Amino acid sequence: MKIRKVLITGGSRGMGLSLVNLFEKQSAEVHTVSRTVPIKPLAGNVFPHECDLSSQAASEKFINHFLDEHGVPDLLINNAGSGAFFDWANFPMEEISKQINLLFSVPVLFCRKLAPLMAERQSGVILNLTSLATLYPLPYMPLYNAGKTALSSFTQSMILEYKAYPTFIDFRMGDVKTDFNKVSAKPIQEKWSDPMKRAWYQIEKQLNHAPSPEKAANQIFDAISKGDSGLYYGGGRFQSKIAPLLPRFISSKFLNKALRFIYRQ
Repeated sequence: MKIRKVLITGGSRGMGLSLVNLFEKQSAEVHTVSRTVPIKPLAGNVFPHECDLSSQAASEKFINHFLDEHGVPDLLINNAGSGAFFDWANFPMEEISKQINLLFSVPVLFCRKLAPLMAERQSGVILNLTSLATLYPLPYMPLYNAGKTALSSFTQSMILEYKAYPTFIDFRMGDVKTDFNKVSAKPIQEKWSDPMKRAWYQIEKQLNHAPSPEKAANQIFDAISKGDSGLYYGGGRFQSKIAPLLPRFISSKFLNKALRFIYRQ
């Protein structure tokens, strides 16, 4: 399938920006939507759009306008995401709704708008970027874990329902060296408990040793190029090749003990 028009959410930085740059070089018409648009000029075939993707109302208004103005893209990549690192007793209510909307509700909304149209014209690809956190949850990030897991399960359902078009890809990405941790919502460190500090140290360590967003973008591109619906993994070698297999051989009780040990909980 020739990809002529792409819509990428969260394309202003990190892995999303690497995806924008990758498809721009493929001479595709690249549309990216995020809360803020890049300040520096972009390539002539890249079109940034501004929208708060943590708002369902704003997102629905955007996607309806996009379809009216630009039509159905050949490829949708639901990439936008952010983290929220809090102990549950102090998890802000506003962050709960933001995380659910950004990580699950709005990607589902975009799928609801585009999948039937792609099926009608018998072409199109939808890639939902989920996370290895579906198998290995991160401590103090329950809404991130839950949102990505819900989106993964939703994508698996779409694979069953849409046998031919559109192609649905559930891409569970591991750690990628971006500003994800830096921009995650979190309390001031003076309020962190000792277990939170230990967990964050490990989360930061994993991120700092992770592959670049450019490498992750190429892994996503390779999955799309296969032309098949399915489940794919990305990130470093261990997270993309070995970690997905371990839950087949170890019990959930042992896995929980292992995660507590890794994050020193």
